[in-house]
Amino acid sequence: MTGALGPGTGDLAAEVARLADIAALNNLIDRYLTSLDEGLAPPGTDPRPGSGEGGPVRSGFDEEWAASLFTEDVELLFPVGSHRGLAGADRFLREIMERWSRTHHHGSLAFVEPDGDRAEIGWSLLASHVHFGSPLPPQPSAYFQIGGRFTGTARRTAAGWRFARLRLRIVWSTGTPPGGVTEVDARSLEHPRVRS
Repeated sequence: MTGALGPGTGDLAAEVARLADIAALNNLIDRYLTSLDEGLAPPGTDPRPGSGEGGPVRSGFDEEWAASLFTEDVELLFPVGSHRGLAGADRFLREIMERWSRTHHHGSLAFVEPDGDRAEIGWSLLASHVHFGSPLPPQPSAYFQIGGRFTGTARRTAAGWRFARLRLRIVWSTGTPPGGVTEVDARSLEHPRVRS
């Protein structure tokens, strides 16, 4: 037997590269969801001025965190607001997350379809948001919970895959929304086939 490569070697290499991209994109999604929860420390460790109760301690939600997840021209379209560009993306998401004492984001298996240096992505989401002042487990929590779907695109950069566009569409909610949130963008409730 010789060391020559067979005719299917190119196909095999392309499939291995595609699977490596799928694994990297799934890792990007997992890092994003995990970082949303880890960006909030246990309540009571950093009181916000004038609040009288425990608030979040930031271990994330800074420029470095945002650059590890998003492209320079990222578009974030969420029910409570939208943002364009890497500059300020950390502040935009921090302001959303600061409404909660703690959170738990659970994503489904993701749809990931790489095509060269671009990929279509999507996954279902269950997100639980615990209000400030809510007791710690095992006592029941006062919470707001949503079910929805993230869709978007990712792009390969010199630093690896990054989200270029993320849109969250809400399907259902239960519990009490945070203070100050009296409505959501109606487009976040549209049927997935309706384009904005």
